Amino acid sequence: MLGISLLLTFSYKLVEMCLRITPISKIGKYTVFVWALFILIDVPFFNDNYIFKMPIQYEQALPIFGFLILVYIVSSRFSGYNPIGKYNIVNFIITYPIVEEIIFRGLILPNLEQVFVSSENIQILYMPVTTPVIVSAILFAICHLQYYKLSAQSIRFIINAFLGGILLGAITVMTQSILFALILHIVFNSFSVIFAKRMSENAVRNS
Repeated sequence: MLGISLLLTFSYKLVEMCLRITPISKIGKYTVFVWALFILIDVPFFNDNYIFKMPIQYEQALPIFGFLILVYIVSSRFSGYNPIGKYNIVNFIITYPIVEEIIFRGLILPNLEQVFVSSENIQILYMPVTTPVIVSAILFAICHLQYYKLSAQSIRFIINAFLGGILLGAITVMTQSILFALILHIVFNSFSVIFAKRMSENAVRNS
């Protein structure tokens, strides 16, 4: 299970490397879509997943979810993400959150729960932070090295992803569904783009 989790973690890079050796040079531009297709094809092979399940304990989870939306909106102001161009922005807001939530909270997290069956947990906002949640958050954090070269900025992205991964994993375990985590991920990425554009426009006005 841990080996499969690592393969899924670096699946984007693996797909990218495979596409580089294809005779069709332009296909590299669509790596993210080939990656998404590859992950969707893999989903039926995972019997235990949180992808297609409706949330449980939603009455208890809804107030936490509402609070986390506010947290994610505020924290997105300092994310540092700034995708350029409509193609990259759409992928950043929609494609990456969907595929990453399927991988890390939908597939990896429930499979890690089979490895760490009797793991202890702490509570954050009444949500369980188990060993699988922490391990999946670590994998989610280091997966960002696939997209960015190692630098002070990418380290910042990794730290943010780890902290965000803890909350996304905890609410997934609480609800047994990736629905809330997916919405939170999209909200964070959307507002990261909004704040980045505002900062760029203000910089132009002040220059």
